[in-house]
Formats: sequence, structure tokens, C-alpha cells
Amino acid sequence: MRLTASSAAGATFLLVPNADTVAGNDEDPPLSPAGLARAQRLAQALADAPLAAIYTDEFQRTQQTAAPVAAQHPRAQRLRYFSRGPADDSARQWRAAHPHDTVLVVGQPSTLAPLADALCGCTVRPLRDGETDRLLRIHLSARAAAQVQDMRYGGPSP
Repeated sequence: MRLTASSAAGATFLLVPNADTVAGNDEDPPLSPAGLARAQRLAQALADAPLAAIYTDEFQRTQQTAAPVAAQHPRAQRLRYFSRGPADDSARQWRAAHPHDTVLVVGQPSTLAPLADALCGCTVRPLRDGETDRLLRIHLSARAAAQVQDMRYGGPSP
């Protein structure tokens, strides 16, 4: 699966969870070898997407997940957001800053559904543990209701 630009005017937000991490009790574990491979598959899936910005939270696992995508999109802004902050605030800021852009957001699985809900004004099914292959595509247009696609990329985790 490769994502490209939307033909409809407006903003498109692509939300993905961090890839698979090394098991353990560390609050901020790095990506596992499977996670590093998944990050590469994400980069392949988004190779043709016209990314204007890439948001990651404060954790290395989200930053490592986004790194291959960022390497492919050197003109995309690299930005941080605070994952423990209010999702509504982040969504409002992103919509204002990127009214016509395609934006990637990499976050922890538990934070993505609330962020998606805040972006689209709808309810998105929360991510379950191990759903590192999930991609939420939210297209916002001034003329129509938000369009949400709940997709997968790169195959399930091993």
C-alpha cells in the first residue's frame, strides 16, 4: 500500500502508532529489530505522500518510527508535541497550522484515538496492543464532513 496526495482540497492527517519496541520495563524503550523494519515499511508506504510536517511526541520510539519517513521527506518540518497534553489543543493547533497540508503524526497507541477523535470530531476505535501496523487517515475539508479511513500498512507484527 502506498499513500499519495488526496485529490480533495483540505488537510490530511496520517496517524500511526510507534513501531514495535524492545520488551522490558523501560518507560521509553527503543524500537526492536521488528520495529525498525516496520519503520522502513512505513517509509515505503508514505514515499509518495506530499508530507509538509512530521510530528512525533517526546519518546524515542516515536522519533525512531518517523526517522525513515523524515529521511525520505527532507523538506517536511519535523515537529514535536507533548503526548500527555490535551488532545483537543494539539488537534486545534495542527488544523490551524496545516489547513491544506498532509501531515504525519506518530504517537503512542493509547494517544492516537483521542487525537483522531479531536481532529475529525468523531469517534475512532482505540488501538489495541500490538496494532503497530495501523494507519488512520483523516481528511478535513471545509465543504464536507471529515473522512476517516482506518487502514493497515506493511503487514501485521511478527
